[in-house]
Amino acid sequence: MKTKYIYIFLLVIFYQNLLAQDFTMKNQNKVIGTLNPSFYGFDSTSKAGIVYGTEGYANGSKIENRFGFANHYFENSEFSLALDVNSTKISQFGYSISQANLHYIYKAKLTYEWTFNPSVSIGYGNSRLDFSSLVFEDQINVLTGYIAGVSRDPVNIDNKINYMDVGAAAVFHNNTNLFFGLSIKHINRPETSFNSEASNKKEMLMSFQSGYEKDLNPYAQSPFLPENSYLYLYNAFTKQGTKSRFDLYQELILGNISFGINEHFNKYDGFTVSQLGTSLSVFIEEIEVGANYSFDMGSKKTAGANYSSFELYIAFDFNPFKKNRRGNNSRFFEMQ
Repeated sequence: MKTKYIYIFLLVIFYQNLLAQDFTMKNQNKVIGTLNPSFYGFDSTSKAGIVYGTEGYANGSKIENRFGFANHYFENSEFSLALDVNSTKISQFGYSISQANLHYIYKAKLTYEWTFNPSVSIGYGNSRLDFSSLVFEDQINVLTGYIAGVSRDPVNIDNKINYMDVGAAAVFHNNTNLFFGLSIKHINRPETSFNSEASNKKEMLMSFQSGYEKDLNPYAQSPFLPENSYLYLYNAFTKQGTKSRFDLYQELILGNISFGINEHFNKYDGFTVSQLGTSLSVFIEEIEVGANYSFDMGSKKTAGANYSSFELYIAFDFNPFKKNRRGNNSRFFEMQ
């Protein structure tokens, strides 16, 4: 029994450290609202979407992540409301975390060309350690190999946490090709400890984003490119506690198809992890469907196993004029 409690103690410490860091989506350039909720009001439209992803070692435990969002723009009142729900799960270790967030985004015209979108967010989170999915020593019959369904020893550690979360963000953008964003999450630093006698507050997250879009075929003059061709560049620098992250995205939009590459650099307590990703998406009138595959560039390679991630996403644009775009999938189309 002593060994069991040492194991549980170490497991709790591990997940408390994991809880202190936010899960980062690889399709961040497609759903920037995951990092900065002000982007839900970026183009003054109503949208919805879902993202499903897995990451981990090929021969080990996988982290599953599910994300869904919906936002609506109230034209007469110049604001948007958005709701998103995120769920992360590691089934092998019985760990899961879920959070739902409500966002209010205001639209303020600074000049004819520039717009300011501030936002405030409130969320409700839940984290859980399911000890029933773990196998302990007293469950194993060493003679027959039979594993009992439930351990006889009680576990005196809270396996469920509920907390409120508060955030704020802002986006500055023009009507043609440029934006800047700043977001702060966990302003209230919610308590995430499984042990009531030890505190483990979630670290505040701060992030800066910027993006630029270039029209590669203005006035459809090039005979080699589709009429609506764009190069989209996006980057984000994020810091949370001792962890910092730098994400770079380069996306080529050719009519109703986009191709992209992305680079991710993570630094945690002096340890650096780098990943390279590729993406592909297709636009079908109001719908965009895509995927992103990222793989390790060496830092996480262990015993011949590669660390990688794969994400699928689908987004719906409810703008009644979306069909009239005729293949123009510029992010700034609604503002021009």
